[in-house]
Amino acid sequence: METYDEIYGRMKNAYERETGDSFNEVSDIAIRLKVLAGEIFKLQTNLEWWKRQMFAVSASGECLDKLASQRGIERKKAMKSTGEITFNISQPCSHDIVIPKGCVVATADLVPIRFVTTEDEEISAGNTLVSVYAEAEQAGSNGNIGLGCAVVPVSVPTEIETVTNREKFTGGCDAETDDELRKRIRDTYINTSNGTNAAYYEQLALTVDGVAKASAVGKVRGVGTVNVYVTGADASLGTNVVAKVQSLLEKQRELNVDVIVSNAQRTACNMSVVAYAEDGYSSGEVKELLKNAFAEYVNSIPIGGTFRLSELGARLIDTGCITNYNWNTDMQDVTVAKSQCFTVGTVTIGVK
Repeated sequence: METYDEIYGRMKNAYERETGDSFNEVSDIAIRLKVLAGEIFKLQTNLEWWKRQMFAVSASGECLDKLASQRGIERKKAMKSTGEITFNISQPCSHDIVIPKGCVVATADLVPIRFVTTEDEEISAGNTLVSVYAEAEQAGSNGNIGLGCAVVPVSVPTEIETVTNREKFTGGCDAETDDELRKRIRDTYINTSNGTNAAYYEQLALTVDGVAKASAVGKVRGVGTVNVYVTGADASLGTNVVAKVQSLLEKQRELNVDVIVSNAQRTACNMSVVAYAEDGYSSGEVKELLKNAFAEYVNSIPIGGTFRLSELGARLIDTGCITNYNWNTDMQDVTVAKSQCFTVGTVTIGVK
């Protein structure tokens, strides 16, 4: 595409060629040509943008959503993480303490993550604690927190002394990105669903919000059976999401086919590596970049897939922060069963 200067220069040259006069930059005609060149450049820019929106490989945002709808696909929405908050008092009380729906508890982070109770509960007389179902206030993967992270009472009954989460909050996920949606569109062309193959069940399962990966395996329990294994982006799915997938597949399954949906078994994948840093990178920066690259690679491996050192090594080099690396001797390629998927395990990084 031409730049503004190229368009303006071409118009000046054409003016001089057609009139035989030299071009005056401070003339009235110069002002007109500059305005016209600007409008032509704007038009060309818009045309280039629309050309990119015609194909899934380059489209983005709303235009990509429309292309996805032509393949029967919708962008998956962000989901809130869920778990339990435990409310405590130090001494048993002689009366019930009501924990109403809507109580707010937060993490102690610099930018706190807030959680809201989703049911009415109470610490009955003579007891000192109660656990209440809660969800993240905002949808997204940052609501997935570890044990004992939600410890700041924000809006709770005055009798409550301490709060905490005695189990992890899981199930939160971000809205599907353009790249993730683009991959699902591409997969509908590569693995064409015909109503009876594995791709049919996998693509149906992936339409449910929260499902990041799906794998359909036939005849696990005999002829006429299909087992569908699903998982979230970085954690197992909640029972409510699995139930949604089960209900959907029950409605859409083939005749005389028994379909069972379950969480894929998550298998920890560890990394132990010595990396040689590029100039200008601190040890902490290298470790953070490599740790993120490792997590992205592990989470990209499909259910029943293979962890390959060559692919991980390429990801580490692509971070641009290292010149070379050496694996620990226990690092090797690993393939999991069709009912399993990898999850990030322990990460040990030495930097030289």
